[in-house]
Amino acid sequence: MKLSSNFHLSRLLTSLCLALLLTSCATPGGWLAGGACGPTQQHNYEVGGTISTFDDGDVGCRMFGGYLFTPIQGVVVSYVDLGEPKYDGPAFGGFTDKLSASGIDASYIIGFAPGQQERFTVFSTIGAFTWKQDVQYVDTSGTYNYNDDGTSLSYGIGSEISLGTGAKWGLHFEWQRFTDVGDNSNSGHEYDRDMISVGVDYRFAL
Repeated sequence: MKLSSNFHLSRLLTSLCLALLLTSCATPGGWLAGGACGPTQQHNYEVGGTISTFDDGDVGCRMFGGYLFTPIQGVVVSYVDLGEPKYDGPAFGGFTDKLSASGIDASYIIGFAPGQQERFTVFSTIGAFTWKQDVQYVDTSGTYNYNDDGTSLSYGIGSEISLGTGAKWGLHFEWQRFTDVGDNSNSGHEYDRDMISVGVDYRFAL
């Protein structure tokens, strides 16, 4: 799913915030910030010819901040770097192709703490990823540079363990998918990308 404009992004975020306000309890969760890193993967690359090297993966990173309306739900805004997959092969007399992508993700997060404890939670996210993709394609006919940009759907699942006195610190594991990154009508490359990350976060008030 690709959102056509910033208007659609604003409408999505407004709806998410209204949902939070309608479902929040009286006790606020407060602000949080953190970072994470891990492997990324691009799916279903094709170029219309024979490919020798499928280097679909790279190392990505994410830095984020947000506000928790309750201890288990809130809004998180992240800068995400999805790395640079690389491909080459004998097609078209020999080619190389590099596709780097990064952007800003704004997501609604909601969690669940099993049983009577509050240290371990599982969570899911859904949001909008405003991305930029830079493509450098080279074959015997020349070098071609493309710049794609747009906004599309993101979603993910993960788990977190709260650490320390007052559970201010957290260690989390997350899988997140960023859909339809790229522009088939411009660079000819539009793919889903995944990121599996391990990170830490700090909650400023609970």
